[in-house]
Amino acid sequence: MARSLRIEYPGAVYHVMNRGNAACTVFHTQDDYQMFLDLIKETIKKWDISVHAFSLMPNHYHMLVETPLGNLQRAMRHINGVYTQRHNRKRKKDGHLFRGRYKAILVEEDAYLVELLRYIHLNPVRARITMSPQDHKWSSHRYYLGNGELPWLATKRLLAYFGRRPNLARRKMHKFVLEGVPEGLERRLKGANWPSVFSSENFEEWIKWNFVKDIEDREIKYESAEPNKIDEKELIKIVSEVMNMSWREIANARGREAKLMRGLAIRCFRNNIRYDHEKLSSMFGNIHPTNISRALNREPEGYEHIWERLQIEIQNAQNAKRKT
Repeated sequence: MARSLRIEYPGAVYHVMNRGNAACTVFHTQDDYQMFLDLIKETIKKWDISVHAFSLMPNHYHMLVETPLGNLQRAMRHINGVYTQRHNRKRKKDGHLFRGRYKAILVEEDAYLVELLRYIHLNPVRARITMSPQDHKWSSHRYYLGNGELPWLATKRLLAYFGRRPNLARRKMHKFVLEGVPEGLERRLKGANWPSVFSSENFEEWIKWNFVKDIEDREIKYESAEPNKIDEKELIKIVSEVMNMSWREIANARGREAKLMRGLAIRCFRNNIRYDHEKLSSMFGNIHPTNISRALNREPEGYEHIWERLQIEIQNAQNAKRKT
């Protein structure tokens, strides 16, 4: 059986999970849990990753990991390998601790990320380790609520989805988590067959175009390509020409029509260059991440002709690049 698809590129975000070999215990004591958290901190420093969420249970763990350098495999090899060494040395054992390779789902941003934050934070509740997520000492939920400090944990990006003011964002995030995981997501992540990509159709198309020759054939060797088929300067030029507006007018939109045009431009940059919310916000007048999400989810009603022309011009630019 072929291994599941593994895709790496700078800025990719993953839901990562691994379980003890034959469901064995991997965290026996409080010291073991702390040893793993210390190792995450060490890995962040060594491999320049970001960890947005985690949950540790006696026989497995979940993490939400961002890789600015596109190096998930190196980082996870370090975490799993070094923890196994330290665990076995402590107990005078040898052999495998984890059951083979970790599982990893490549995650599209925004709503998908916060859904997985909820899924990860509710894991101890599903496992009946605790009645409420904030009571589990070894998950990031309590830190998102401001109960304790963990300097290496990256909370700002996902909290921003719930509001600008930290206290209000924490309350909204907690309420969102307590509402529970949607049945469809629970079903999708249950069992052995995790999806390789958790995303919208547009994101999956982008993955296919950039990384996979034939996504249905799991036996082939997948080769990464350069993620950006079109650069920022080119895309700004195309968007400005199609909309017949200066970039400044688009980025700093004033008025309903200009804001709708800005929304189409945001979708272009998200779909074609994969800019995250932080980058999109800085490009478009520092608008709030919630407004970015609205722009990405809004259909171009009334402006379908502009959206279609944008797609044609972008496709033409990409085709020209392929020929060079």
